[in-house]
Amino acid sequence: MNQKGHARPLLKLAPLQHGPNSGEAAHAHAQGQLVLVQAGALSVETAAGRWLMPSGCLGWVPPGQHHGAVYHAQTQGMNYYFDTAWSTQHLPGEIRLVRLSPLLQALLAAINKANTWPDEALRPYLQVLAHAFSAQPEESLYLPMPRDPRLLKLTSALLAQPDDVAGLDAWAARIGMSRRTLMRRFQQETGSTVGHWQQQMRLLLALQWLSAGQSVTSVALEAGYQSVSAFIAVFKRHMGLSPGAWQQQDASP
Repeated sequence: MNQKGHARPLLKLAPLQHGPNSGEAAHAHAQGQLVLVQAGALSVETAAGRWLMPSGCLGWVPPGQHHGAVYHAQTQGMNYYFDTAWSTQHLPGEIRLVRLSPLLQALLAAINKANTWPDEALRPYLQVLAHAFSAQPEESLYLPMPRDPRLLKLTSALLAQPDDVAGLDAWAARIGMSRRTLMRRFQQETGSTVGHWQQQMRLLLALQWLSAGQSVTSVALEAGYQSVSAFIAVFKRHMGLSPGAWQQQDASP
């Protein structure tokens, strides 16, 4: 509390440091959590889906959101925990992921020194941070998950074997649905077609594996792309640069 009895907006800063193939069980906390990923990659997972947070991303988890985390590479960064009331007033009410802009980077660098600042000096920086974060375009690194157990069986199988090229008829037979019901239910529960979901899944897995240091060729083949050139074209269309360039950027200090 400050001298006027108001809770300090920024409650705690904590380094983010996890090894590959580690994770956190599903949990929720009363505070809002802003996650800065400076190296590596992690996924935040809820019942609704999963968000991939690679290096250079800033993710928000609102107060009370039940979620778990999986770390796909040696991951480093910083966690910022915010007062519940301040979080609810100034930041989104749902998980959100943005690319770290120069403005956000400068604000966070200043806020890293915030533990020594009086409350009245800190609040303007946090208000600008909240506005800049909310105004930044959202990264589309989200994979929705269905709730129907049969559809979950399908998506789990595709995640385990992303190079599966079976068509809708084969998938429908595997889970005991008609093709029409599969298409309709999948669209209702995920907001996506099976084909588009599979494309998004492959892109997120590719980012995950590139962050872990796998070669572009092995990632392309393992993710189920028809060729390395096809993978590079898809990656550039979505990420704005080639997989190799993205990997070098991710590895740079």
